[in-house]
Amino acid sequence: MYELHAPISEARMMAIATGHAQTLERWEDGPNGRRSSGQPLIDEATGAPVRIYDCLFDTGRDGRPELHGVRIVSHEAPELAPYTEVTFDDLSARVRPARNGAKGIEVSFSATAIRPASAAATDSTRPARKATSDETAAA
Repeated sequence: MYELHAPISEARMMAIATGHAQTLERWEDGPNGRRSSGQPLIDEATGAPVRIYDCLFDTGRDGRPELHGVRIVSHEAPELAPYTEVTFDDLSARVRPARNGAKGIEVSFSATAIRPASAAATDSTRPARKATSDETAAA
């Protein structure tokens, strides 16, 4: 099975948070089968909990937004307002063939942090507004 891991340039891909996040739970194998332990899943390398944040990316056909869960391993758990733009640290995608003989591919996203996009960063990416003739005459 072929897998591709690639960093994502945020300048090329905008993300919108849905406001839904879930801390994954640790599963335990017992005599009655596999069950949730009720304890959070902890990343062994960092000791931080693993959370999934639902975000909309423009990965659909013709740039339509699609819902993807972004896996974040961090001690910080920001509360994100629904339908606000967010930024990530070290956003990457994992692409692989679809499982169980299905056609197509599967894409999963992960990052080291998530936060609301700041107003200053949003404003700096917008093109500068042209001065009107009244403003130019006043200067």
